[in-house]
Amino acid sequence: MQKISLSYQHQRLDLYPSLGAATACYYMEIQGKVYHFLRPTPEKALLQNNIEETANFLMAPWAGRIQNGQFTYEGKHIHYPSKIKDFAHSMHGFARDMEWIVIDHCSHTAHLKLHYQKTQEWPFSFKIEQIYTLTDKGLSIQVMVENTGDTVMPFSMGYHPFFPCDSETRLYANVQKAWYSDEELMPTHLGDHPLVHQLSQGFRVQDTPWDIILTGWDKQVFIQWADRQLRYEVSSPFDFLVLYNPRGKEWFCAEPFGNITDSFNLRQRFPREQIGGMDMKPAQVVTATVYLMPEVY
Repeated sequence: MQKISLSYQHQRLDLYPSLGAATACYYMEIQGKVYHFLRPTPEKALLQNNIEETANFLMAPWAGRIQNGQFTYEGKHIHYPSKIKDFAHSMHGFARDMEWIVIDHCSHTAHLKLHYQKTQEWPFSFKIEQIYTLTDKGLSIQVMVENTGDTVMPFSMGYHPFFPCDSETRLYANVQKAWYSDEELMPTHLGDHPLVHQLSQGFRVQDTPWDIILTGWDKQVFIQWADRQLRYEVSSPFDFLVLYNPRGKEWFCAEPFGNITDSFNLRQRFPREQIGGMDMKPAQVVTATVYLMPEVY
């Protein structure tokens, strides 16, 4: 499996183009000590092509779930079935399931591309490019999406970073409301939530488990460990923040999403600004950025 290793000053980043362009690790090494800012990927997961255990990956052409893998768009019935055994809902798009092409790379930057031609399951063609660059301030990820087909297409995306955590790890974020969901995590209504205040004060990640979509986000997250900290900032269309911190794990996810779960099916029920997602015209290009800024104490 091809691996691209980037390094700059004290930073190191490993990417695997054939494994959905996943990030395997992002850390700093200072005076022989390693400081991980994303959860490092076990070697076994790489050997098994298990992207779920990597450090980060892009979700596209949607993030989260599509209920039963089906929705109607412009009069067409779209059915992209779940690829997960015994699980009905289609998860996190399919860009993560495909091999990406390496356009170019050097010691501190890598340019990757995915060109998808429409199929019966997903009848829309598109191109996505990601540029990873290590800089003086940290890691920059630039994303460019183009509708290469001849019809309007539904689209959204998100990133799925896994961060290490322990009993003292704190997450800070400024959000306004949260989506309440049913037992299958399908959104039902938007409302006030106690987690909003906790995040503004610094939420201790291992205190209470959540799998929740937050809105009114200022597109910044601050994570604090005992010996290091990380700030990340994103641009539109990453207007939603998903917190997933299952109990008993030494990692958690604070994910920038461009849509809420099942947004393609919720367009008739809720205003677009509440659920996200977009309609891309032929030849339309959408760009976005993610910046991770690490610091060691």
